Amino acid sequence: MLSALAENHRVLCLGQVISLFITITSICTQELTLNYGVQLATTQSVGNYFLLMGYLVYRWWTNKGNGLASETPWWKYALLAFADVEANFLVVLAYKYTTISSAMLLDCFTLPVVMFLSITFLQAKYSTEHYVGVSLCLFGILFLVVSDILNYKGTSFGADSFNTNALIGDLLSLLGSTVYGVSNVAQEYFVKTTSRTEFLGNLGLYGFCICACQAFLYEREAFLAVSWSTGSATFLSIYVAALFLMYSITAIMLREGDSAIFNMSLLTSDFFGLLAGVYLFHESLSWLYCIGFVAILAGLVVYTRAQPPTSISKVAQHPDDACLRLLPEKSPINAGGVVV
Repeated sequence: MLSALAENHRVLCLGQVISLFITITSICTQELTLNYGVQLATTQSVGNYFLLMGYLVYRWWTNKGNGLASETPWWKYALLAFADVEANFLVVLAYKYTTISSAMLLDCFTLPVVMFLSITFLQAKYSTEHYVGVSLCLFGILFLVVSDILNYKGTSFGADSFNTNALIGDLLSLLGSTVYGVSNVAQEYFVKTTSRTEFLGNLGLYGFCICACQAFLYEREAFLAVSWSTGSATFLSIYVAALFLMYSITAIMLREGDSAIFNMSLLTSDFFGLLAGVYLFHESLSWLYCIGFVAILAGLVVYTRAQPPTSISKVAQHPDDACLRLLPEKSPINAGGVVV
């Protein structure tokens, strides 16, 4: 049990590294939207998928040019890539309507979506401690959301305080997190026999094709209308690099322990986003945010002290596990050993 707790704590620490990358991508998106007028929700992610294709090149090179044959049908990768592209699109689009603290609701809502799907389709078994931990985290996020609404342009409860843009931004964030949850559960289920490099490479290949086509069809005029400068190009480059590193490191780090704990630890990116909002974008800090953050930390502690979630059925797993898992450590597709 002590070794399991130590492993969970290590994953929590690793999760904070990913949280920083998430925060960096959020800061860059907010900067591009507010200060440079760059609103290219799809185009921003094209570079990330292009870099991910490098894993296919690496796989081809390590196989000494013997081909890139895969046991997973191409259309499954295409569907997963489509979901991933649209999730990124929805999240980036949210910054057009709301603040960084609201848009970063993405992390919190993914967890209950994943737990629901894991229980419904993968027969995952969670203990009372797991539910208490998740509830505390969601309770804390609720405080963060309420605080953000109350502090939006200094408004307060009442008919005049309702802000349509903030609501649209929150809904886009929640929808994006839902798509992330669905896509990541599907990723874990379908790529249980796929290597990490194959998965990342194919995600990049099909993601690049979908993302580039969507950007060309719907954002080419907006792209040409942008007055590009050194600043905007720098923030876009940092965004792409941070997103690529986040994908790559997540694929490795989630193999260290319970992926649900990992993703709960990413909820602290909301707090990092808050700090960025206060010090970089001059948002006001409410005591409600402090209560929310304490509740999130309490939820993490409660969850990590519980035994890892389990499930009934068992399926073998490839030794080089696929990435971006959001499933329990002992889910039906992760029972053979031991992750978005």
